[in-house]
Amino acid sequence: MRRAFVCAFLLLLALTTPSAWARDPITPLSDIHRGLDCTALTVIHGTDISSFDVQVLDVVADTDGTGPRILVHVSGPAVDGTGLAEGFSGSPVYCPDANGAIGNAGAISATVGQYGEDVGLVTPIEQMLNLPVTPPSGTVRLPRLLRAARPIASPLVLSGLSPSLGDLMEQTALTHGRALIATPAGPLGTFAPQPLVPGASMAVALSTGAVAAGAIGTVTYRDGNVVYGFGHPLEGAGRRSLPLQDAYVFAVIDNPVDAGNTTSYKLAAPGHTVGTLTNDALTGVVGTVGAPPRTVPLTVRVKDLDTGVFVQQRTDIADEIDLGNPDGQSALSGIASLAVAQAITSAFGGAPAQETGRLCLTAHLRELSKPLRFCDRHVVEGVSLGAQAPASLALPMASDVSDALDVFANARFRALHVTQVDATVRMERGATLATILGADMARPVVRPGQRVRVALRVRVLRGPLRTLRFALRIPHGIAPGPHLLRLVGTPAEGAGGLGSGALSILSDLFGGSDSGPPPAAQSMAQAVAGYREAASFDGVRASLGGQVWPAYLNPQARLDGRASLLVIVAPPSRHRHHAPPRAIGRILAARG
Repeated sequence: MRRAFVCAFLLLLALTTPSAWARDPITPLSDIHRGLDCTALTVIHGTDISSFDVQVLDVVADTDGTGPRILVHVSGPAVDGTGLAEGFSGSPVYCPDANGAIGNAGAISATVGQYGEDVGLVTPIEQMLNLPVTPPSGTVRLPRLLRAARPIASPLVLSGLSPSLGDLMEQTALTHGRALIATPAGPLGTFAPQPLVPGASMAVALSTGAVAAGAIGTVTYRDGNVVYGFGHPLEGAGRRSLPLQDAYVFAVIDNPVDAGNTTSYKLAAPGHTVGTLTNDALTGVVGTVGAPPRTVPLTVRVKDLDTGVFVQQRTDIADEIDLGNPDGQSALSGIASLAVAQAITSAFGGAPAQETGRLCLTAHLRELSKPLRFCDRHVVEGVSLGAQAPASLALPMASDVSDALDVFANARFRALHVTQVDATVRMERGATLATILGADMARPVVRPGQRVRVALRVRVLRGPLRTLRFALRIPHGIAPGPHLLRLVGTPAEGAGGLGSGALSILSDLFGGSDSGPPPAAQSMAQAVAGYREAASFDGVRASLGGQVWPAYLNPQARLDGRASLLVIVAPPSRHRHHAPPRAIGRILAARG
């Protein structure tokens, strides 16, 4: 009878009108003791809050100042099949105090590795509220247990990805020891915004919209418009400015063995933005219900030139540049690259062996009067990866987006505020490719700084022979005399390399790139140049006398293959030299 009364009281408490929410009563740690019967709240399906039983096993403490924790055993239909799953972190535990009054005692925050995951640790509510903590006199010192405890992690949840891209991201994350879950984009239809009350699901977002990314846990405590959750840090980064959201739980996926990166977890998707996360503390996260934080809008437009399919998606990405990017990296480049990959995959609806596409990326900065823009082309030629893989163009183009936007995040001379990003992609099946077979010049004698006419003989892929003519600039600083002029095209990209592309996105999202930090711009001119240099040049490069430079870009097709010419570099003077026979300038080597 008493248990039923407690459950009814807690459920009524959880449904109280948020606008009239008052500070919850608490049960101090000094009143917690072995054998105490308590009740916890969480969501196991949809948005309805469920309860389960909690029995206190002991109050334990470390010896290094970590702080006491409540060791508990959980039971009941909500947890019997799954144990304490990822997403349960923050679930409030209500216990009677010394006078029998029910109060919030803290948040479920960790497990201890027991089979079934039905034994866990509770972070005392005083620690989450930054109040003085008075442990009971019977506190047990179990430092080894606390060090072995594992926080009920809040893995990065990506919502809105196609199955092929979502599976690739999950598998890559698993291989590299990262916790990531790809989920559907919310339930069919919509669900109403939910009040963030104790026991409700909450999400802390890096992005919202077409591609939503964030971590999902449970609300622990509510004091007016201030919300506490998780019972452990998100990243322990301190001040934050991230969207605070409600969430929808599809199901709790059962895996009570808890082996490595495989554990039970809530399959859930973030929902509506209802406020701002402001603090990422060691004992939990804190936010306020109300105004949302500043975000950067990203719009991706993709056109399939073969089928006419047009996809337009908008994603709003968290912007913490004014806080110095507390977690060490900007969310902008990682989420933007993922959103571009998703839109391309969605529009193509498969992964043909040969693909050609053009990406144009425009970034608006508060510090510049005009937006920055670049366009580049990608040509993929390889073996079809099947319908279970994302489009082959997706990850190479995503990499260009990441490289370009990273320039702003890593600038050292000042904080650069990106206010809007637009990506436009036009793509088609087949490789628009031609191969250089040879080259010729009218005169083999050249001078530094001179522009000379070059004719390239090329074979269009499975098509006719053609001659392409362009003016080649001879750079200064080349020693007089005979030299071999090499003209080298850009090979088509392979359809493989999906794993490395996905790993690059993960590095943007989590940090820790193996290649080290990119060069940091020390001026606006360097930032502008770095952004434009992110474009992939797929034209013909020339090399002469130890110098290499972009020589020619054909707008209709990428050119691969190579050719070489023997040229005579005349000294930079007005004195004329007799020209050698034209035959010297004939092709010495064709495609190699």
